[in-house]
Amino acid sequence: MAVQTTKTYRLGDFSLDPQKRELTNGERKVRLTNQPFQVFLYLIENRSRMVSRNELIEQFWNGQEVYEENLTKCVGAIRKALDDQKNGSRFIETRYGAGYRYIGPVEEQTIREETAPIEIVQTRAARIIIEEEEIAEPALVSKVVPRLPLLKPILVSARSAVFIAIAVLLTTAVGFVYFKSRTHETNGAPSRASIAVIPFKNMTGDAANEYLSDGITDSLITSLGRIETLKVIARGSVFAAKDRAVDPVATGKQLGVANILQGTVLRTGDGVRVEARLVSTTDGRVLWATDQFGKAPSDIFNIQDAIARQVVARLGITLNQQHDQILTRRYTKDEGAYEAYLKGRFFLNKRTVAAIAESIKYLQQAIKIDSNYALAYAALADAYDKAYWYQTEISPRDPMAESRAAAIRALAIDESLAEAHLAMATVHSNSWELAKAATELERALQIDPANAEAHHNYAYCLLHLGSSDRAIDEIKRARDLDPLNVVMNIDVGEVLLYARRYDEAIAALNHALQMESARGYAHYDLGAAYEQKGMERQAFEEYLRDEVQGGATAEVISALTEAYNKWGLNGFWKKKLEITRTASSQHYINPIIMARLQARSGNYDLAFEHLERAFSERSPTMVDLNVDPTLDNLRSDPRFGQLQRRVGLNAPHPE
Repeated sequence: MAVQTTKTYRLGDFSLDPQKRELTNGERKVRLTNQPFQVFLYLIENRSRMVSRNELIEQFWNGQEVYEENLTKCVGAIRKALDDQKNGSRFIETRYGAGYRYIGPVEEQTIREETAPIEIVQTRAARIIIEEEEIAEPALVSKVVPRLPLLKPILVSARSAVFIAIAVLLTTAVGFVYFKSRTHETNGAPSRASIAVIPFKNMTGDAANEYLSDGITDSLITSLGRIETLKVIARGSVFAAKDRAVDPVATGKQLGVANILQGTVLRTGDGVRVEARLVSTTDGRVLWATDQFGKAPSDIFNIQDAIARQVVARLGITLNQQHDQILTRRYTKDEGAYEAYLKGRFFLNKRTVAAIAESIKYLQQAIKIDSNYALAYAALADAYDKAYWYQTEISPRDPMAESRAAAIRALAIDESLAEAHLAMATVHSNSWELAKAATELERALQIDPANAEAHHNYAYCLLHLGSSDRAIDEIKRARDLDPLNVVMNIDVGEVLLYARRYDEAIAALNHALQMESARGYAHYDLGAAYEQKGMERQAFEEYLRDEVQGGATAEVISALTEAYNKWGLNGFWKKKLEITRTASSQHYINPIIMARLQARSGNYDLAFEHLERAFSERSPTMVDLNVDPTLDNLRSDPRFGQLQRRVGLNAPHPE
């Protein structure tokens, strides 16, 4: 017999059972759909502290770009279920700029049951059943349900909208199955001088050492990427294979490379052991394998250099002395500074509020150890930029100013560092200095022509400057360097959307959603492309998918559906404006979002009021004025042209 332990919570008059996914008030079952239930449970389990909005978005939306009101909808559903909307908050405390905290009564109850192993399996499998008013766990059913169109008839009942929500949530992870099986189309066999560095495995069994295996992987990608004649796949695509079994032949087809580099890292009490092997993706042959590098930690630089040199030699690439120095270039000689840098990058790549704060701490430690560590300063500039967007609490409290200072310092130390120019370009773009941003990006690409991030950022910079054709070329180049990065594929569609090439945008966005359907903003962009083509029903379907994946309640979905059925998309946007306006009384909403909704609802004066607010806040998103199709109804108004000029956008919007 196995012992199964479950925990329930007594919350005053309410009881919450995580195993049954059930909230009750006495004998009465209280309706709470899946995502609000999970958010509520998370707040209870973390009741000792204030949980930030960004932490919840990262936890339940996988860090995806979602409208801020989606979380508010979830919390609103919880409040409604608890009747926590009158006479102050009894259960959920909301603190502006900080987040949410469970403040109600709580009593934990632990239940231990002896259950046969087979019974435990059957009990868990039973959650696949879908009740009319509930949404099943997506992970349990997504493997067998295809991505289906939401609506066939033009009119959709409010009751049907609930089933639409269920269908969308069931298909959340389906795209990954397609994405995994899809191959990267290439013209014939890939060049021999092409490689993907698969994330090295951490063999210590200690997650605290994950930064080292990831850091070695990143360093090898960067080092090999400096060789102009070698095609190296960017980080985003290869880290999709992290901790998964890799078939060399299939991976080669997916990524369009002739070789992969795999390895393991084992840290022991007296040193680091690294094993690596170069494998042909044509037939899976091992072309080269290391003996164990049984080196002390101080030799980690030499280990990476030796691997990089062996790979280049085995691929038949001859390096002169200058190129060899470029391949093995180090940005610090201090092992402690390097280790702190690796930890900083590791936490920065997690993209959560807490991790960004940790990243800043380690990067500051790196530059304290080595004040001339340009690469660490560039990473620190990036971390401060992310702190702004993720609203991370830092000291001092102006991340934009700190980002600028770090980027300036990185360039002062090493003008030949591509990452420093990338950081400076971001600073300029956030400050509406697009011409300066373009200059920095061009310099970054001159130094590192295969940098996918630089091509990506340059695409958006060119787009905002009015060079849409060049922007499309750049974003496609970025995707080719990072082909399995879902965000890269979505942004191809977004650039095409902003360039007014709607048919191509629709094709690109559908392709990205086949890779992974759980990307709300991709559905939003796809809806916008359909709307611009006058395909209202298809646009509505995609906007509704975006709402559902953003955590909208069944009540909100029904209201939006009813508005669409009565008045078409105009009614949909007016209802959406009403919902968002209500949310804005509870937490900050970017004024650009409000401006878009007011413009779509025909409230042009109010749209300009919100644009003026965005201008006064120096919102970085103001650079979208030239390209955002949702603002097209405002362009004939003289106030719009005046606003463009004040922001420094003199180029006409693309036709």
